[in-house]
Amino acid sequence: MPTEFRNEPLTDFTKPENAQAMRAAIEKIKTQLGKEYPLVIGGERITTDSKIDSINPSHRTQIVGRFNKATKELANRAVETASKTFETWKNVPAEERAQLLFRVAELMRARKYELSAWMIYEVAKTWPEADGDTAEAIDFLEFYARDMLSYGAPQPLTKLAGEENRLEYIPLGVGAVIPPWNFPLAIMAGMTGAAIVTGNTVVLKPSSDAPTIAYKFFELLEEAGMPAGVVNFMTGSGAE
Repeated sequence: MPTEFRNEPLTDFTKPENAQAMRAAIEKIKTQLGKEYPLVIGGERITTDSKIDSINPSHRTQIVGRFNKATKELANRAVETASKTFETWKNVPAEERAQLLFRVAELMRARKYELSAWMIYEVAKTWPEADGDTAEAIDFLEFYARDMLSYGAPQPLTKLAGEENRLEYIPLGVGAVIPPWNFPLAIMAGMTGAAIVTGNTVVLKPSSDAPTIAYKFFELLEEAGMPAGVVNFMTGSGAE
């Protein structure tokens, strides 16, 4: 059983070792700027002819990441893939789904400076703002994983003579996660984590102002053992 939930501690940047770790992460991420990232449907990496650039709002000539623009046909394919994957993912035990979120949270702790550095570049967050965003993302995953363990257990019901009653929470299907840019990791991770831990599948369409940090989160999901098709990564115009 997991320990009692506690909020992820914020980083004290008055400590020289923490400030140095943040500077090192910023320099490390700087060498990774400008890379191209694919769409991902059912684990398949897909590129298109049309691209979207994520720009550092503090340095308008600096490309943080280049993304492939999805078509309506690819968006429909992502929904269909998520729907097909749902038929197996919904049957995965609650304990296994919760453990996935715990593993992702642990990976995020190990790389919190790097994740924060991505947000410093991509949405011009200050150090404390980026650190708080990362901590909140970890909190969401830890909290929702614990909740799923509770919801997945037998639920208390009033016993009535001559009746056998049972309450179960069931997954519903495919969810579209369209998070905002201003909390690009925390809100995005919270929405996605809540959906998949409860047995649903997701088409994740991040803000066009913050797709890079969303892709980095998607990579953590894969690294933690998420099956292909549970989350499908799509970038493109929200208006379309």
